[in-house]
Amino acid sequence: MIPKDSEFLPTVTEHDLRVLVRQEKLLKPQLRLLAALRRKQGWKLEEIAKSMEQPLMTVHNWIRRLHENGLAGLNDKKQPGRPHQLTVKQRREIVKFLERGPPYNKHGLWTTKEVQELLRKKYGVSFVHQHVWRMLDKLGFSMQRPRKKHYLRASEDEIAQFKKKRGEWCSATAGRDS
Repeated sequence: MIPKDSEFLPTVTEHDLRVLVRQEKLLKPQLRLLAALRRKQGWKLEEIAKSMEQPLMTVHNWIRRLHENGLAGLNDKKQPGRPHQLTVKQRREIVKFLERGPPYNKHGLWTTKEVQELLRKKYGVSFVHQHVWRMLDKLGFSMQRPRKKHYLRASEDEIAQFKKKRGEWCSATAGRDS
């Protein structure tokens, strides 16, 4: 049973809680302080939950945490999340390998499928395409596509001949401007 009135947070006065509620800039800690203030005033948990339009269990957890930890229980604990499947060293190796470009692709561009396969073969980890793209973005890579060639584009020989003729024309007309 969580105490109320003066037994709840005995080292903190009602006035102190009012001041803290007004000073708090973040919404969640402010709501928790407001719930603590109401508990300090003798409100039941159900009344606090109803007045704040919060679930009863949420308010109960806030009040319990403040009772057990004092004002230190005001803020959320940092959740570590899932650990990386690749170490920092492995990510650096991947960056160096990707910067060299794929050995079999003339454009020098990687696809997410190719990177996914590389990671599976080299490190034994498999990722979905979307995660591979997110990881590449975090590593500083951007999406690039090879420029498409028009179906009526001149052949390489025709382009070389044009450049040769253009060069001859430019050198022949260079002195005519004056």
